[in-house]
Amino acid sequence: MNVTFLGTGCALVLKRYNTCFLLEDGENRLLVDAGGGNEILVRLDRLNVPVTSLGGMFVTHSHSDHILGTPWVIRAVATAMAEEGYTGTFTVAGCRQTLQDVRAICHMILGTKLTKYFDSQILFREVADGEELTLAGFRLTAFDIGSKKMRQFGFRLALPDGEMLCFAGDEPVKPSTEQYARQAKWLFSEAYCLYEDRELYKPYPRSHVTCLDAARLAQEMQVSNMVIYHTEDYGPDRRDRMTREARTAFDGNIFVPEDMETIEL
Repeated sequence: MNVTFLGTGCALVLKRYNTCFLLEDGENRLLVDAGGGNEILVRLDRLNVPVTSLGGMFVTHSHSDHILGTPWVIRAVATAMAEEGYTGTFTVAGCRQTLQDVRAICHMILGTKLTKYFDSQILFREVADGEELTLAGFRLTAFDIGSKKMRQFGFRLALPDGEMLCFAGDEPVKPSTEQYARQAKWLFSEAYCLYEDRELYKPYPRSHVTCLDAARLAQEMQVSNMVIYHTEDYGPDRRDRMTREARTAFDGNIFVPEDMETIEL
C-alpha cells in the first residue's frame, strides 16, 4: 500500500498545494480531500491516475482548502460518464454537513447534465462517529475529530500487514480520538509550523499545533511512524528543519513529505 501526498500545505500556501493525498493498494485507489481548486486534476494527471480509476473520495470537512477541489473531481468523473460512457461508480464519503455542502456547490456550478448522475453512479455515503466501512476497497473506521470549528472527520485504516494507520484529520489528536491513534504503525498528523515560529503563525488560535507538539503527541501515542503535513510554506529546508524539531520529542520514524511524494506504508 502506498500514499502519495498530492499537496502538503495549509490553507494559504503559495509554494505548494493544499493537503490532500491518494491511497493506493493494487487497483484500489482512494482520494482523501481534494485541496482548494482544479489543481487536483493536474496532480492526478501528473501521476497518470485517471479519475475513472478512483473508487471514491473521503472528504474530511468543508473548509475551502479541503472541499473546493471536490467539485472538480466530481465534474471530471461525471463528464466521463456523460461523454465517454463510463459506467463505474464513484463514492464520496463524509459527514452529513460536508456532503450537503459538496452537493450544494455541485448543483450551483455543474448543471443537470452532470448532476443527473448523483445517487445512481455518483454516490454520497454519510459516515458516523466510530463507524466501520469499506470505501474504494479500503477498510476504515471513521471518527469525529472533535473540532470546535466545524464537524470534521478522520479515520483509522487497516493495513495489509494487519497494523493500523491513523489519519488524525486537520487538527491534532485529542483525548476523544486517542483510541484510534494509540500504538498505530502510522500516524498522519498536521503541524502548522515550527515551535520557534508559533508567535509568527499563531497555530493555537486556529486549532492547529507546531511540529514539536505533534511529535510529543506521537511519542505519547507510542506510534512507530509519523507523517507531518498541513504546514506553512517555508523554504527548501522545510523537511530538514521539521524533522530535526520532531526528532527532539519522537523516537520513531519521521516523514515530512513534499508535494507529489510517495511513501510505502
